[in-house]
Amino acid sequence: MKKVTTVLSVAVMSLVFSTASAQQAVGIKGGVNIANLSGFEGRSRISAHGGVFLHHTINKNWCFQPELLYSGEGQRYMSNGVERTLALSYLQLPLMIQYYPAPQIYLEAGPQFGLLLSARDKVDDESPHINAKDDFTAAQVAIGLGLGFKATEQLVLYGRYNFGLTDVTRFDNIVDHSQVGQLGIAIRLKHH
Repeated sequence: MKKVTTVLSVAVMSLVFSTASAQQAVGIKGGVNIANLSGFEGRSRISAHGGVFLHHTINKNWCFQPELLYSGEGQRYMSNGVERTLALSYLQLPLMIQYYPAPQIYLEAGPQFGLLLSARDKVDDESPHINAKDDFTAAQVAIGLGLGFKATEQLVLYGRYNFGLTDVTRFDNIVDHSQVGQLGIAIRLKHH
């Protein structure tokens, strides 16, 4: 995993520095998550994501956008007749390549690397929470696919779906991939 991360970091930095004269914008983004785990039965967990990004224009059709996001993930499930929520919190690093077939519309795809910040099992917000962090892996890898609409030069509406590639649980024989749909708004703050 360390070798893969190192290789990707070098590749990303090379891409950024090789096109240093291109247009860049920093920004903030956020929205709603609709998340579940592939090995669980139950309802999706509705949560949020938010963070910062660097939008790097390569040419009129291609852009590169690394992001640093907080992402609330997990699943609602039934246990002994009671609905519980498995609340997973991640720090995510999506590395998205965007293709603009038209000036206002883009398609995107890229890898995403996540670090688990916390894992809580709870009935509701008032009940005591069970710390379940030891039951989950410290990192996850996913592929993100999405599309967006540039309403103005500063305001972007987007949708993305992240397909987990790694099993996020440690101890059972069931493979649990994180699956997260995202809808949100991005605001480009500054162009260089």
